[in-house]
Amino acid sequence: MKLYGSLTSPYVRRLRIWLEHTDYEFISLDIFSSEGRARLEGLSPARKIPLLELGKDKVYDSRMIYNYLNKKLQREELTLEEENLLTLIDEANQTYVHLFLLFKSGIDTRQDSLYFNLQNERVVSLLSHLNARVEDGDFQRWNYPAICLYCLLDWIDFRELNNLEGYPALKQFRDQQLSRSEVQQTDPREA
Repeated sequence: MKLYGSLTSPYVRRLRIWLEHTDYEFISLDIFSSEGRARLEGLSPARKIPLLELGKDKVYDSRMIYNYLNKKLQREELTLEEENLLTLIDEANQTYVHLFLLFKSGIDTRQDSLYFNLQNERVVSLLSHLNARVEDGDFQRWNYPAICLYCLLDWIDFRELNNLEGYPALKQFRDQQLSRSEVQQTDPREA
């Protein structure tokens, strides 16, 4: 079993943390280099990470990889509410990734335009909701949804997209996980 991904991707990191103590090979790709993009193109028509390779079979997308492996490994059963929280975390993550890539492409994502206004409003709504859910105790277990939330929060801090000062419960949740060995071993700042 091979997991392909970038050391800095929050989607890859969530799987690496969740797969701790599981036998698999992690293959790091620099998806911003021409060599890394060429290799990724040969692996996935979507040209995105993470990608799980199981012999001749491939599983695309972090959520699909999690669902496949969770069923195979019989690790945890998520409630409908936890699945919904994962969807909200994924939406926040996806929005931030798009904004980050646009910024890295030289586009001012703070400009007053419909697209950027909608994305920034979406982020505020999602983080506010997730902050309230942390306050309500919905992320007390260190399971896949909590790992995904942590990876989102740490990635937006790492990429300096949001300092979380307006979301005290999210900031506290993130800070509480920093001493975990699997968190330290997958820190993108060490990549």
